[in-house]
Amino acid sequence: MKKTALPPLFALHFAVFLFGTAGVLGKMLAVSSLLLVFGRTLFAALCLIPVLVYQRQLHFHDVSKRVVLCGFLLAVHWLTFFASLNFAPVAFGLMGFASFPLFVAMLEPWFFKEPGSAHDAWAAVLVVAGMAMMVSGSSWNDGAVFALGLGILSGFSFALLAMVNRWQGSRIPPFKLAFLQNGLATVLLLPLVLASGDLIGHSAQTWLGLVLLGTVFTALSHGLFMSSLRHVSASFASIVTSLEPVYGMLLAFLILQETPGIRELAGASVILAATAYASYQHQAHEVVRQGH
Repeated sequence: MKKTALPPLFALHFAVFLFGTAGVLGKMLAVSSLLLVFGRTLFAALCLIPVLVYQRQLHFHDVSKRVVLCGFLLAVHWLTFFASLNFAPVAFGLMGFASFPLFVAMLEPWFFKEPGSAHDAWAAVLVVAGMAMMVSGSSWNDGAVFALGLGILSGFSFALLAMVNRWQGSRIPPFKLAFLQNGLATVLLLPLVLASGDLIGHSAQTWLGLVLLGTVFTALSHGLFMSSLRHVSASFASIVTSLEPVYGMLLAFLILQETPGIRELAGASVILAATAYASYQHQAHEVVRQGH
């Protein structure tokens, strides 16, 4: 029986849905961006330990400098994104992060010595256009520009992380890679959290929220995302990841009663169209490849 692309595609879309849900949950938790990122990486790493024990993967002889780099990039990605939310509405940080597919489209052919995909490049352009529509009616000021810059840095660091994850994914099991990255990010962030005093004065409900954020919406989502990178290109995965703000907007409407405007809905429609186009092209490519 020929292998189908549906399982990795399902894993990828479900991971992105969990990413979008994490944004809503993070907004509901009244904590600093530093504690938010530290909490999710800490509890993600802790909950993955039993998984690695069960899989007999709790050894570290395959840890390399690239894995350490992944932990650093993961910390930078989340810190810059959540920090951008402190300076302007969420849309500006998401607009900056929407540069992620463009960075991947430029970097992946060079990184893996593969021919670039015109379909993915056009889909990436459509994603950025859709995000631009979502913020076109907003007022711009210094805070918005700074938030946009942090969002772009978040997108660039996540693009680099996707590149290294795709390379490492063929060498390290996905959930072990998720454990190593989150664990290293936790270690890197620990001195900053201790210096800030953010660990003190939070309710049990807040800590339970951080546990939920780290286990389901970080450990599981990242394991699924890295597993999908074994079967799809980073360019295609980056385009599907652009659905994160769409899922987040839908969940914010259902949970937080945040009603999107016409521009937000129009921009989301463009992103959905770009993702559908890229998915169709990806499936067509798989059919042709398996037919040979």
